[in-house]
Amino acid sequence: MSFESLKGKKASMEELKRRVEHVKRIIVHHPNYGELLEELNMMLFFSEDSVSPEGLYIYGPSGVGKSTVTTEFTARYPREIVKTVEGEYTHITVLHVRVPPKATPKMLASKILEVMGDPLHHKGTLTDLTSRIHHFVRKLGIRMIILDEFQHLIDADTDHVLTTASNWVKTFTEEIRIAVVLCGMPESVSVFLSNPQLDRRYCNKVMLEPFKYGTVEEIITFRAFLKKIDMDLPFPNPSNIADPHLAAKIYYISKGIPFYVMKLMERATYFAALQGADQISEIHMAQALPKLKQVARPYVINPFTDIHFDLATAISSENDAEDRFKEKLMVNTRKSSNKR
Repeated sequence: MSFESLKGKKASMEELKRRVEHVKRIIVHHPNYGELLEELNMMLFFSEDSVSPEGLYIYGPSGVGKSTVTTEFTARYPREIVKTVEGEYTHITVLHVRVPPKATPKMLASKILEVMGDPLHHKGTLTDLTSRIHHFVRKLGIRMIILDEFQHLIDADTDHVLTTASNWVKTFTEEIRIAVVLCGMPESVSVFLSNPQLDRRYCNKVMLEPFKYGTVEEIITFRAFLKKIDMDLPFPNPSNIADPHLAAKIYYISKGIPFYVMKLMERATYFAALQGADQISEIHMAQALPKLKQVARPYVINPFTDIHFDLATAISSENDAEDRFKEKLMVNTRKSSNKR
């Protein structure tokens, strides 16, 4: 897709949307993506007709790209309409299922059937639903199931919920006889702590982490990530976001989490095109940042307005401000308790 020069003229609403939507579709691989995609591919191959199909657990904080990599892998195996003498059916190689919030095993089983295309996914007991999943796995030729947002199965995080969820997952993954991938936030690790047998079945655990920015190698890796994004931005001229000084500012805002990098680029693209620019500038990022408030970081500064920005100093100042707030909160709590 090509993007011509705006020549200083404000982009139309249609063009603004086209460029922002383009940024939303940019997929730049995390350094571990290639290895993880290959891991999934090997797992799919070796699990077929295996006496003990492989299990894989992918975990990491929000925004690092867990769903991106599993969605991309699923897209490599599009659904196909297969015609037989008995009629038509949809062949599904990889089934990608997002676990609903506060899901019970029955709700998850129902969701799996819904994604399979079962019109009666909401009817029956857990045993009935699980039995139908087994039936459709065979009928549709499913070779792998990916359960994304796995932490939703243990949202309540009580001993009862953990035991129920872990036992169902253990039994399900043992009996389904195909590869099953679990993907979720770090807190979903608790399901393995409560069930050693499930833990052994999923001994292959891969953590996706945010980019780091400490060593020379880590800085080079993050800047390479930004350079790849720059090449895909919807402008005729490079934005040079991998410049060392600018990269440090982007890292400070994102803490190395790809989601926040891309959100910053989306908003900055909007402001750049709105002003008829042919690349994103630091001014556009300064304008974009107020639109990306993070509740968990109330003391973050806008580095794009600071010509003397220093990453270490900025991080230290933010941490100090948070510590002072927490200390003040504790003092006020103690005063309130004493008054009672």
